[in-house]
Amino acid sequence: MSDEIKRNLNESAENAPKMNMAYMNRIFCSTKERISYILYSAYGATNLGKYDVGSEIWLYDMFRLRPTSYAKAQATLSIYDMINDPLSAAIIDNMRTRWGKFKPFQFLSILPAIITGIYMCMLPVIADHFGMDSGKRLIAYMALAYANETIGAFFGGGGYINNVFTPNPNERTSLLVSAKFVGDLLGKLPSQLFGVMLDLLTNGKINISMTKLFVVGKWIVWTISIIPTIMWYITSKERVPQSEKPPQPIKGILSVFRNRPLLVYTLSGFIDDIEIGQGGDLYFNDVLHFNSLEIVGGIPGSPVSYYSYALVPKLRKRFSTKAIWYMNRGSRFFRMALFFIVGSIGGQKHGLYLRKIPMTITFMIGNVVEMLFYASGKVIGDEINYEVLDYCEWKNGFRVEATFNLIKGYFTKIKDIFLRLINAHLLENWAQFESGVKINPGDRTGWRLFLTAFGPKLIFDMLCFIPMLFYNINEKTREQMYIDLEKSRALRAAMEIIKDDDEA
Repeated sequence: MSDEIKRNLNESAENAPKMNMAYMNRIFCSTKERISYILYSAYGATNLGKYDVGSEIWLYDMFRLRPTSYAKAQATLSIYDMINDPLSAAIIDNMRTRWGKFKPFQFLSILPAIITGIYMCMLPVIADHFGMDSGKRLIAYMALAYANETIGAFFGGGGYINNVFTPNPNERTSLLVSAKFVGDLLGKLPSQLFGVMLDLLTNGKINISMTKLFVVGKWIVWTISIIPTIMWYITSKERVPQSEKPPQPIKGILSVFRNRPLLVYTLSGFIDDIEIGQGGDLYFNDVLHFNSLEIVGGIPGSPVSYYSYALVPKLRKRFSTKAIWYMNRGSRFFRMALFFIVGSIGGQKHGLYLRKIPMTITFMIGNVVEMLFYASGKVIGDEINYEVLDYCEWKNGFRVEATFNLIKGYFTKIKDIFLRLINAHLLENWAQFESGVKINPGDRTGWRLFLTAFGPKLIFDMLCFIPMLFYNINEKTREQMYIDLEKSRALRAAMEIIKDDDEA
C-alpha cells in the first residue's frame, strides 16, 4: 500500500472526530499541476466573446445566415445530440482503466479538437473563397456543429477531471478563485479589442473586410486557448477514487432524481437559461452602433471587480453557498432591470435606448453594483456543481458526472429546440430583422430588437430565484458531507491499491 494511501487512512481515523473541515490544510496538487490548472481555467476557453463563432453577430452579420433556417438546422442537431448522449454517458460513467475514469478521454480529444479548431478559424474564408450562398454556408457551419457535438459527447468526459483532480474542497476553491482572478486580468481583452475594431469598421474609420478581421482575431484567441488546454491534459491527475463497480444505468439515473440539491440547481438553471427574444448583441451593433458600451461602461466597476476577490473568503466564511448565489444573481438582475427601464423611457421614436451616453451611464451604475459580487459569481456556479455531485457520492456511494450532465443536457436541449424557433420567428418576422440591412434610428426593427433583447429575459431571471429556496445543503450539512467523504474515499483508494497488488 502506498504511503499516501496509508496517510489518508490514518488521518481519516485520527482526525475525523475533531475536524472542522475535511482534509484541513492538506495540499494534493503539485506546483506544475496547479500552474497548469490556473492557466487552463483562466485562458483555456479564451474566445472573441459575443463576436465568436455561433454568436448572433457572427451568424447573421459576419456569416450571413438566415435566422429561421439556422434555427431549424439547430433543432436537428439537438435531436441528434439527444440520441447520442445516453450512449456516451453510459460509456463515460462505466469507464474503469488503470489511468483513471476520465483520463483516457482527455488524450482522445486532443487531435479532433485541433482539427475542428483549424476548420472553425478558416470557415469564413472557405465560404468566401467558394462563393457560398446562405444555404451552403449553413451546411458548412452545421458540419462543424455536428463534429463538435460528436467530439464533445464521446471525448468530453475528460473535462470531468475538473471535478476530481483534488478531494480537498478547500484546495479546489482556492485554485478556482486564483484561476478566475488570473483570467480576469487578460481574459476579456481579446473580445474588447475586437469590439473596438468592429466599431471602427462599422463607422468607416478603418478599411478592412469583416471576414479578414474575424479570421485574424480567431486564430490568435484559438492559439491562446489550445496551449494551456494541452498542458492541463498532460499534467492533470484523478485523485477521487471511483466506486469499484459502476452503477447500473437505471440506478444512476434514479440517483440523480433523488438528489434534491442537484434537481433544484438544475431547475433553477433551466429557468435562468430561458431566453425568449435574442438580439442583445445585435442591439449594440446594429441599433446603438456602440459595441464598446460594455467596455466603457465597465470602467468604474473594474476596480470593484478586483476588490470582489478579496470578499470571496469573507463571504464563504459568513454565508452559505445558496446565499452567495442569491447575492450574485440579484446584483445581475438589478443591472439588467435598470438598463431596460431607462432604455424604455421615451418609447420607439425618442427612446433613450437610441442614445449612447444615457445608456452608458446606466450600464455603469448597474455594473458597479454587480461587480461587488463578481468574483463570487465566477466561483459559485462551479462550486455548486461540485457540491451537488459530491452530495450524490455521499448519499449513494458512487459518482455520476456523465449521467448528471446527460439529464441536465436533455432539459436544455428540449428547451433550446423550441426557443431557437421562437426567437428566430421574433427576430425575423416580429422585429423584421434582415441580415446585412441597415437599421435607421427610430425604426420599429431597432425598437423591437431592444425590447426582445432585455424584456422577456428579466421575467425568467426573476423566476429562477424560486427553485433555489429549496436548496438544502447548508454549512453544517456541507461540513459533515466532506468529513464522511474523506473517510470513504481513503478507504476506497486503499482497497483499489490492495486489489492491484493482489492481481500483480
